[in-house]
Amino acid sequence: MTTPTPLSHDTRPSTRGLFRAGGMGIKRVAVFLMVGVGAFALADAAHGQAAGDPAPQLTTEALIGDSVSEPNSDRYSDVTEAIKRFKNRDQIGARTFLERAVTKDPKLPPLGVMIAKMQLLAGNSNAVRPALERAVQEDSADDPEPFLLLAEQALAGGRTIEADALFDKAVALIDSFDANAKRKRRFVIRAHRGRAVVAERRQKWEQAEADLRKWLEEEPDNVTARTRLGQALFMLEDDQAGYKEFLAAKRADDSLPNAFVSAATMYDRLGKTALAMRSFERAFESDADDETTLVAYAQALLKARDNEKAETVLQRARSVAPELSNVWLLSGVNARITGDDASARQYLQRAQNLAPSNRDVLNQLAQVLIDSEESADQQLAVQMAQMNAQLYPNNPDINITLAWVSFQTGQLAQANTALRKAIQGGSLTPDGSFLFAKMLVARNDKDNARALLESAMKDYQGLFVQRAEAEALLSTL
Repeated sequence: MTTPTPLSHDTRPSTRGLFRAGGMGIKRVAVFLMVGVGAFALADAAHGQAAGDPAPQLTTEALIGDSVSEPNSDRYSDVTEAIKRFKNRDQIGARTFLERAVTKDPKLPPLGVMIAKMQLLAGNSNAVRPALERAVQEDSADDPEPFLLLAEQALAGGRTIEADALFDKAVALIDSFDANAKRKRRFVIRAHRGRAVVAERRQKWEQAEADLRKWLEEEPDNVTARTRLGQALFMLEDDQAGYKEFLAAKRADDSLPNAFVSAATMYDRLGKTALAMRSFERAFESDADDETTLVAYAQALLKARDNEKAETVLQRARSVAPELSNVWLLSGVNARITGDDASARQYLQRAQNLAPSNRDVLNQLAQVLIDSEESADQQLAVQMAQMNAQLYPNNPDINITLAWVSFQTGQLAQANTALRKAIQGGSLTPDGSFLFAKMLVARNDKDNARALLESAMKDYQGLFVQRAEAEALLSTL
């Protein structure tokens, strides 16, 4: 069973996770391929580059808004002036004005803490830890915030052990902190929110429940905390209590999914397929006009290979939410599975009109168009696959599709390059494995094609669009 992970409370209709990787890793097959003239060449891993986060904003509100009321009033003009000096690289001037501000109002955070937070809000990440170390040494040894800031940075960096120790230190300091009630409340929220994440990562669900309840004591209407508590309760096998939390979250924020959908998602993650499908059915029965419910239920039916019922749900979805690209994507996928290529093309083109750069839409549409007998359609398939590979250069399935359509149109150099990138990218989805297997068969490498297909059939976790074709191919090997 796949280890369940906490869900985001952002549950807008999405196909994320529908085309998940599974099956035999691509590198396990690639090592057997021969390299030569006209063959698919292999290469070592290439380097990728990740985009950075947007720069945070350094404002008076961001710096002291969690400590005092009306932070933008004239009363805190010294803080505003300190920020101006800091932005002008006048560190001494900034420190001087902050010292004056703290002298006037002891409710403000300690001087060292504010200097560290200015570095953080200005995006000077390398300067934050030294500033916090200095703050603890000079004036903030009993203030919880330096430890919270360090814990949050450790958590964001994946350093769970460090984060755990720092959150515990912060909680110990919070218990005796009485300098500012507003700051203390924010400290309690941040500490227990962070500790809950640590517990979730370690699958310590009782600890997660305890910390989430502490968070909710301070923010009873926080739907993120409420949803995460529901998830933790499901992991503790308390389904009814978990459902009640999902229901409460839905009542507080109507944009969240139907509580039965949230429950179904957890049942699915726990491998309780029958209970998941029953929950989806109850969500559909109670609210057949909710687009989130329709998309989630359709996805579940496609994974369960109940294509007739999926089409019934998708017909409703196309009527209720015709502006939603995922509805048309799923409709196209279902049409591909049932062999209705004309409808698949129509639906996928509608999806592309609504979401021109959607990865899965482009990938599915390129695979449909390459099977057309029209050369113009085939060239369009190549163009779509090329654009997708430019948008998602490190995705193995996107590169496999580009390799496949290039191979089909005789562009072997481009096929070689795309296959190299696919091999570097990691595991393929079952559909990606099928395309790779077809290329192996074309090279008369039936043994590796068979191994790839057998693994894909056995291990797949998401939707296998071309399963019937893969089974037919496997029967010939």
